[in-house]
Amino acid sequence: MSRSYLTHMTDAAAQAIMDADQSLHDLPAMLAQRWPSAPALEMVLAISSACDAIERMYRLQGVSAGRVEQAWRIAALIGAQVYAAQKLEQPHGTAAELLVFWNQ
Repeated sequence: MSRSYLTHMTDAAAQAIMDADQSLHDLPAMLAQRWPSAPALEMVLAISSACDAIERMYRLQGVSAGRVEQAWRIAALIGAQVYAAQKLEQPHGTAAELLVFWNQ
């Protein structure tokens, strides 16, 4: 995975987090659909990196702070879902495989 690939995924996550009109509920699926061959845990790193960058650049309050907090939780949940898929012996290595797991 090239660094620019992760950069693009992180940028997309940051844009979604900062767009109050976009549901964060759809963020993992959006990333997985745009980068299906990405390692599933790459989404965790991208969302976490986006949250960290946003927190460093802005003094967040109100809705913005809540969205970043929600995105941190989403990143943690993706990690837990990758682990659950592994324990259930389901394919879980790529974002596309994680999409299949979510849709079961």
